[in-house]
Amino acid sequence: MSRVTSFIGEHTIELTIVPMLKRILEKKFDFVVPIFPWMTREGGSVSKLVHKDDEFKIVGLYPRRPKLSTRETDSIFIKISGQIILGARSGQVQGIPIIGGLPLVRNFWELSKNPECLWLNLDFENDSQLEFKIRFDNSFKPENLLSEKVLKTEDEIHQLISKKAKSFKINEAIEAFRTIKMESMNLDFYSSFAYMGGYKPIYFLLK
Repeated sequence: MSRVTSFIGEHTIELTIVPMLKRILEKKFDFVVPIFPWMTREGGSVSKLVHKDDEFKIVGLYPRRPKLSTRETDSIFIKISGQIILGARSGQVQGIPIIGGLPLVRNFWELSKNPECLWLNLDFENDSQLEFKIRFDNSFKPENLLSEKVLKTEDEIHQLISKKAKSFKINEAIEAFRTIKMESMNLDFYSSFAYMGGYKPIYFLLK
């Protein structure tokens, strides 16, 4: 596979795909709140106090960057790191399904027109980095192994949540966020320094 490089970062991707997923989730839930939790804010004492009587479900999202190759201009590439696969695996154990989101764009401007987005089930068996090619031929066509992981309809996203997401109280949710982050980095203890680095999903709180 030729060398591939991103032209945008995860935070830029988030600005487009978080509202897209929020609209999908609002078709089934009255309240949909995306958060990027910090232990001293969303996980802090004030947050725990004001939300102590709440119960909610959670779904996570790892935004993924489209990568391009100057040699294969008819394709988009995606890399999924081992850290993301381990995080999604931990989320499944905790009762928080975590999906991937990849907008199929090849420049800044395509982000502005409600782009097609691949929503991915991240339950890969291999936890080493994976790379896939998505070829464009009138429409984007993922290669077979990736295609098997695509959540092709909004109903499939809702079914995944219905089947895998458990209900949480705020203290339980914060502990689950810690566990997912640490296990994604193969750590068996909590480190605030480690929590700040690497990949962290965006979480959607659902009621």
